[in-house]
Amino acid sequence: MAKRGKDPQKTMIKRDPELKKKRRAERELQAAEAKAAGKSLADTSSDEDEVESDGGDVATKSTGNKSTGSTALGEFELPELAVKSADDEPEPEVSGAPWVLPFARFERKWTWLETRMLMVTLSGLIGTLCFWFAMRGMKDPVSTQSATGTVWRALFGMVALGGLVRFTTKKLGLAEKQRTIATVVAVVAGALLAKTWRAVGIDYFTALLDWLQQGSSICLFGGLKGISTRLTMLVSLIGASLACSAGTHINVDLAVRLIPKRFGRHAHIAGCLGAALVCFISSWGFFDFTAVSGFKAPAEASAGAKFSHVVHHVSDHGFLLRKQLGFDLGAVPYVIQGERWNADARMNGRQWNAYLDEAGFVERYGAEKVAGVRSAESELDLPRRPFVVEPGGSAPGALIHTLDLIFTVGFLMIGLRFLLRALLVHGGAASHDPHAQAPPAPPPAEKPKEPAQDAALDSALAKEAA
Repeated sequence: MAKRGKDPQKTMIKRDPELKKKRRAERELQAAEAKAAGKSLADTSSDEDEVESDGGDVATKSTGNKSTGSTALGEFELPELAVKSADDEPEPEVSGAPWVLPFARFERKWTWLETRMLMVTLSGLIGTLCFWFAMRGMKDPVSTQSATGTVWRALFGMVALGGLVRFTTKKLGLAEKQRTIATVVAVVAGALLAKTWRAVGIDYFTALLDWLQQGSSICLFGGLKGISTRLTMLVSLIGASLACSAGTHINVDLAVRLIPKRFGRHAHIAGCLGAALVCFISSWGFFDFTAVSGFKAPAEASAGAKFSHVVHHVSDHGFLLRKQLGFDLGAVPYVIQGERWNADARMNGRQWNAYLDEAGFVERYGAEKVAGVRSAESELDLPRRPFVVEPGGSAPGALIHTLDLIFTVGFLMIGLRFLLRALLVHGGAASHDPHAQAPPAPPPAEKPKEPAQDAALDSALAKEAA
């Protein structure tokens, strides 16, 4: 028995596929007749694109962002629904004096850039640490009786088998439920089978980690540990710069609370200027220390001489890095095959001497310095370690001092942030109280309803209810 208010015929059509096909054929015939007569028929859409109400006489179909409805009174269009994304929203207006508006816009772009730099740096730090622990776990010998190797092999097996089964079941066209069950079974199997291949790959990952730590460009930066340490410092410096831009940097809360409110703005500007001065002094202090202790600049040299000395050595470090990347590309085929990166067949003393002449070492360092790193006559046919050497110095770890310059650049940027914030607060584009609540945003304006459409829909619904 059909419910009250519903059309029994349409309820039967929804349940009976044969009647649905019959009615569809009738509609196609009516559409053809209407087209031949030059008329438009509203109810010519298929059952899949038609949404009928409980009453059965009101239907809507969607085309893009517009909806079209049909009733016994005729056709009508529902209001257009605009779908807005976050990118379509205009940037909030900047208040303050006219002269400070360019600084405010620049501060927003600076914040946008630092936010993405922070995301990339943090992702690189996490990826470096995970890769480091994974390599150490995969090369862990069986003799240590440690569970580290088993755990990492279980994780590797779970990801590999789960991903393979997921991809294969999709190609086979299985149902989603079957694919999920098969993937779960594969993940569990990958975890349980870890002990069966505990001794597999130890030599391979040992050779891989040895190349990364001793024979690749990573060695120039102090290995994976040196890179992760500098990335941690870089994350801290970028975070401090973002905190300064928002006014949430570290301050003495008691002193801030004791300052009368009428002096709060001036005290905040004075604090920003003082913090900027401290940051600039710290930046120069780190630079001077790095130049003297790391780059071996004369301690009594002037600031300009130290700067020139550092720039020259940073350029040399860039030259060494480019040459070492060439060695890395040559080592990749050996490492992938499980061979040692410093195999005897890779380079001998004769090839090393020819490399020094062809790679531009003589032009950059001079023949006298390069002569100190050439292979002697008795070593021309002996194997040579394929790794760059800095004439008059040591290449492994040489770029650590270049990475230490991030402290100089970081404190310089933080100091500029403080100056920029002082300008914004003075010009009225930022508040000296970072905890002050922003005024609530006005509610979005509602689009006025169209009386004609509402009247047509209400009339159709009222007629059905009657």
